[in-house]
Amino acid sequence: MKMEPLAKVYLIIAAFVLVNQSPAAAYCDESRIDSLGAVVYDREMTFSDKLETLNRFNEVSSCIGSHFERIYPVLNDFLQQGKRENHRAGILFCYNFMADLYLGLWDRERTRRYLDSAAMHIDKTVDVRHLAPYFRMKGQYLQRYYPDQSPEAVEYYHKSLSYYEETGYEGKENDVVIVLRNLVFDGLQRNDSVSVHRYMERMTGMRETHASPMLEFVLMDIKASLHDFHFQRSREEAFLDSSIHYAREGLALYERGLQSRFYRHVAVDLYVMLAGQLGRKKNSDLHAVDSLLAIAGARYDPDDSAGMARICHAKAKILYERNMPDSAEAAALKAERYLEAGYGHRNNYFLLAKENIKFLCDIYEAKGDWKRAIEYRDLWMRKDREIRANEVKELELRYEIEAKEAEIKCLNSDRLYQENRYKRFVLICCLLCLAIIFMYLLLRLKRRDLNSQIALFNAEKEEAKLKLKLREEQTVKALLEKYEVLSDFHLREMELIGKSKDLDNLRQDKAALDRQVELYRQKIEDYEAEVNRKNSVGHEMHDVIVEDLKYLINKQLKPPLSDEYLHNIRHLGKSCLETFREKSNENLSIPYLKYCICFAIGMGIAEVAECFCIEPSSVHMIRYRLKKKFGLGNDDDLGLSLQKYSSL
Repeated sequence: MKMEPLAKVYLIIAAFVLVNQSPAAAYCDESRIDSLGAVVYDREMTFSDKLETLNRFNEVSSCIGSHFERIYPVLNDFLQQGKRENHRAGILFCYNFMADLYLGLWDRERTRRYLDSAAMHIDKTVDVRHLAPYFRMKGQYLQRYYPDQSPEAVEYYHKSLSYYEETGYEGKENDVVIVLRNLVFDGLQRNDSVSVHRYMERMTGMRETHASPMLEFVLMDIKASLHDFHFQRSREEAFLDSSIHYAREGLALYERGLQSRFYRHVAVDLYVMLAGQLGRKKNSDLHAVDSLLAIAGARYDPDDSAGMARICHAKAKILYERNMPDSAEAAALKAERYLEAGYGHRNNYFLLAKENIKFLCDIYEAKGDWKRAIEYRDLWMRKDREIRANEVKELELRYEIEAKEAEIKCLNSDRLYQENRYKRFVLICCLLCLAIIFMYLLLRLKRRDLNSQIALFNAEKEEAKLKLKLREEQTVKALLEKYEVLSDFHLREMELIGKSKDLDNLRQDKAALDRQVELYRQKIEDYEAEVNRKNSVGHEMHDVIVEDLKYLINKQLKPPLSDEYLHNIRHLGKSCLETFREKSNENLSIPYLKYCICFAIGMGIAEVAECFCIEPSSVHMIRYRLKKKFGLGNDDDLGLSLQKYSSL
């Protein structure tokens, strides 16, 4: 018995769901690969149904290694089916899928090739669900291989997030986590703490709806790097301890989680960072540091020379900080040999090479070997020129590719224009022929109707003449009767007109008197209000502002801070507001008077921001403006000055 295609789709989707329920099978196991092939090669299913089913095949980058050789032919066959069907969304999906596979394999050239192929179909598809993964991978590609183009990568990430939010990212949460992680590390590199905390809060909020080992591991990795960054700037041991704690938590998740293959490079780099952090601790155990570096070395790819060089470089720095320059020199030279072996999979190869050369230069300067130090300084300069030359070549290649793409787009547009012009010409000719035929038929019908209308018009004309004579006689009779009636009404109307004029004059006089009375009454009320306001405005404004601040402090702040600030408010004088206005260069508004009282009672930036529900940066700007209004300098304390004014 044959199964209906729609029923097969539901059964295959159910198979994917059952596989995803098992933690051990959360990645690309044999059953998911077989299900993927069954969908692609099913002849009874339509291409759209296949696309909807394959779109649920998540965690693409984890399907590398032994499964890649099985997935790639299936995807290639599915791509050929999409080209035969001329299905734009399906073609874009296949190119995205393949680019994501090669992105997970760190294959730069093939990733760029498939991303360029996908770019040719972006404007041709109406299904925006496939635009989010394209811009995500575009941002990853630029951030990984072109670090100098970080703003462009961030723009691609924001586009990806907007499309994920537009289409919904149910089942694509891990892709969103990847985007947010890369945005966080971009903010760390640019020292943009606001962006870092914003994206961190967004990832933390995702834990309420999407709990996964991958999300937890990414959060631990970010927190470890964030505290390590703070330690490098402040040298506070608390940051170092926090970084070590989060690094260990992340590695524990990596060891027992389901993301070991997907985040292998991140986890191994985390081992190296943890070893370096433990090496900075006072009286640290070198044996534990060496064991962590040994684990990292065992888990790097054999051909990842840059990764092995990073291990040796980290060990050399630890030995140098322990005042062992000879051992540090040997480790740094070993790192240099690894770097000379090849590029490997790393995008930071040149930066690591420059850092290692500079480190060797520092070692030789510390040892007093000035000749070797000068040689390595010259080598550092040559390496820097090499980096710049490579960047120039990559930019030239990119500009050339963009120019070729623009030329291809221009030629395609010209071809389409010529085709459309020929089609329009044929269409216009056909429409012109149809219009001529239609006009001929229409004129014949109009002529027939016109003859019949002329005959009917002549008959109606004779009848109208008879009716006109009858109406003329009736009109003459009606006019005579009308003149008689109008003569009677005319006399009465003249009497009424005279009386109406007198009544209108009286009404106008009364309205003028009413307006004068109203103006006089308004002036009296304004005068009384002005007198009352001058007598009570000072104390009433003070009481209103103080009561409003008390309400905000009780609502937004918690004891004992709120009790302390309420106590300080009670000791303010009634005339402090007038004093603030007299001391300022400009007339202070009520909101600025509230901020003056807050600073006068000793509230800090964070408390003011929390009390008024605004950003701390806005409080800084308000404090700066108040200093200008009171004529204070940047080094003057606004709070002390306001306390002094309030006590006068």
